[in-house]
Amino acid sequence: MEKQSFILEITPYRKIHGDLRIPEDPTGKPLVIFCHGFKGFKDWGGWNYALDRFCLEDYFVISINFSHNGIGDDLQNFTELEKFADNTIGKEIEDLKFLLDEIENNSIFSLIRWKPQIGVIGHSRGGGTVILTSAADERINAVVTWAGMASWDRYLEMKDSWKESGFIEFENARTKQIMRMNYSFIEDIDNNITQRDISDAVRKLEIPQLIIHGDQDEAVPLSAAELLYNSSNKDRSRLEIVRGGSHTFGTAHPFNGSTPYFDEVIRKTVTWLDSYLK
Repeated sequence: MEKQSFILEITPYRKIHGDLRIPEDPTGKPLVIFCHGFKGFKDWGGWNYALDRFCLEDYFVISINFSHNGIGDDLQNFTELEKFADNTIGKEIEDLKFLLDEIENNSIFSLIRWKPQIGVIGHSRGGGTVILTSAADERINAVVTWAGMASWDRYLEMKDSWKESGFIEFENARTKQIMRMNYSFIEDIDNNITQRDISDAVRKLEIPQLIIHGDQDEAVPLSAAELLYNSSNKDRSRLEIVRGGSHTFGTAHPFNGSTPYFDEVIRKTVTWLDSYLK
């Protein structure tokens, strides 16, 4: 396995940091793209552990930091809080589509430019992003959500007070930073209400969908996974409930080792992707 880091420049202000993992024998191998969630980043906790495992199972693997996730050039700390404040779901969808364009056209991805089978994985809010993108982009062949969101209701419930102040602030429990989200996040949803409807996107999916969720998720309730599954085409979707699994399946940052819950997630994801992408 070989790992290469890259930077994609959408504009001088807007960059996507990422990693490409290349399997030992890259010929004809499918591709997995991993997208983090809210307050997440590609190097959080156990993500690298999981992505290494995927590569060892003969997948190309790409992981990215969304351009406005707030993590700076050191790839570990939230040093770009202005970008974090300006982030929207629309920007994340644009980032993922830009990556797909670059996979087709950019020489840094030359080994996989033969248009492989592509599976995308999204954690938490990233789950909503990958579903919306997959429903509108035929280049994606399978979609997986880990503890994925099924709607933006938690944000819309704060809409009135959010609009009044123009932003909301909260403390990052891990870093103790005060982090701001601008009202433009809500405007992006309101102005694109049809394109941001996750349940409707699930109904439109014409590709296989795997939904994995822990029954002890403290951030996104299990009912979100059930809503995703109930909206899906049962002929090509599957719901896997991880008994005892939390929002991050027992893993933490910094990473101090895997858990039986997280190993179960990895194992079930690989098995399912193998059946559709290989």
